[in-house]
Amino acid sequence: MNSKIEKENILFVEGKDEKNFFDALLKRLDITDVQIIDVSGKDNFQTHFSAYMQTERALSRIKNMGFVRDAEKNEANSAFQSICSVLKKYGLACPSELCKPVEQDKKKISIFIMPNNNDCGMLEDLCIKAIQGSGIFNCVESFIQCYEGKIEKDKYNKSKASILAYLSAQVPIVYSLGNAAQQSVFDFSHPCFDSIKKFLIELYKSSS
Repeated sequence: MNSKIEKENILFVEGKDEKNFFDALLKRLDITDVQIIDVSGKDNFQTHFSAYMQTERALSRIKNMGFVRDAEKNEANSAFQSICSVLKKYGLACPSELCKPVEQDKKKISIFIMPNNNDCGMLEDLCIKAIQGSGIFNCVESFIQCYEGKIEKDKYNKSKASILAYLSAQVPIVYSLGNAAQQSVFDFSHPCFDSIKKFLIELYKSSS
């Protein structure tokens, strides 16, 4: 892992799919100066953040810092508080609420919890909103309903399964959500992406 802060705009995300997704979305917003850092899983935010902060003059280089995490099976506030605990260990301010930047020592810090800063879920749930109602996704829903009753529900992730089934129907096949975002499979003009776009614009573009 190259734990080096290279830009003044930083975005910490959970994994490779998220990194590719946000790379595509930031380009769509014409925001090109953000270093996206993949922490390799939600449980690694603290260790990876610590590794980056311990490099020489890391904090002094950062102007704007964002965090995006999945809510998973809990409501968004649980993941929000988890990120806040990481920030507090380094004497950094925690935003008073989600998607609302806090300023400290000429730095802006903001947090977004997928899918919508409120409900349980993940990035896949946000992307599903953009494709629901399409002919292909109607087939996906029928497929999921067909096999859902044949397996133990705690053995699979319905949202991830739905996205992968949808991507398998693309021509050519797309093998991951992150690659799908890079290939414009998801329509970023869909209203479901408004909140995450607002988060990115307020944190990075408004101060550029």
